Amino acid sequence: MISHKNTISLKKGTYLAPDVSTCNFNDLLVGVTKYQTPTETGVWHSHENPMISFVLYGSNKENREGLTFERTPGSINFYHSNELHQNIYNKFPSKHISLEIDSAFLNKYEYTEAQIEMAVANNEYSIFTFTKLLSEAFLNDSQSSSSVEMVVLSFIENAINPKEQKIPEWMNLVRDILKDRWNENISLHQLSESADVHPTTISKHFRNYFQCTLGEYSRKIKVARSIEIINSSKTSFTEVAYQCGFSDQSHFTRVFKSCTGLLPKQFVKL
Repeated sequence: MISHKNTISLKKGTYLAPDVSTCNFNDLLVGVTKYQTPTETGVWHSHENPMISFVLYGSNKENREGLTFERTPGSINFYHSNELHQNIYNKFPSKHISLEIDSAFLNKYEYTEAQIEMAVANNEYSIFTFTKLLSEAFLNDSQSSSSVEMVVLSFIENAINPKEQKIPEWMNLVRDILKDRWNENISLHQLSESADVHPTTISKHFRNYFQCTLGEYSRKIKVARSIEIINSSKTSFTEVAYQCGFSDQSHFTRVFKSCTGLLPKQFVKL
């Protein structure tokens, strides 16, 4: 049982990290927290707003009542308003992107915290949502507030209102092949042969199940893998492009920007 004597309740835009920056977009707030070196952590705390947190790099152990888990790069977690938790950082530097959601946003779009939690659980490649939020925070111009709201709405709607039909086994196989052969430029014909399904069937139905084209999905996989390489090594962008199956560095840069909202060189400076 957690003792409430030594817990902290944090107001909107307030965090325990020593390095914090925030951008407020009406009913949504994007926060970036960073631990450069070991710092005394472990304070049980909560946030007044429901919040989504994404680990860009680094890691930490998190404790909640009756639950302990490790948060590693790519981890995305939801916190209900006033939900107590404790973070112990163990890899440095460590950087998180947070999205705080005001009750006004929930009321305007008739969302519940449970639906936001469901969206977090169901979203694939959520890193692109959070890098796009960061890119808008960097711009912070007259259009950023609307852009941030659209990114968040898309993130929620795609997850809580999926297509009614069940994904057929052949489509799951197509997805697995794309993930297993992520660094290849596999053609539609090769994919159809491997999945034993007609190429027209794949082309016609892929968007219905994954809310994007086959090419867009394949590029997302490659960019997500490229981010893993960038975060784990000092590999040049040319080598990253080669490893991930892009035709050249220019092609890699264009696709990276379209998926994340950032150029690779901007991403490494985060």
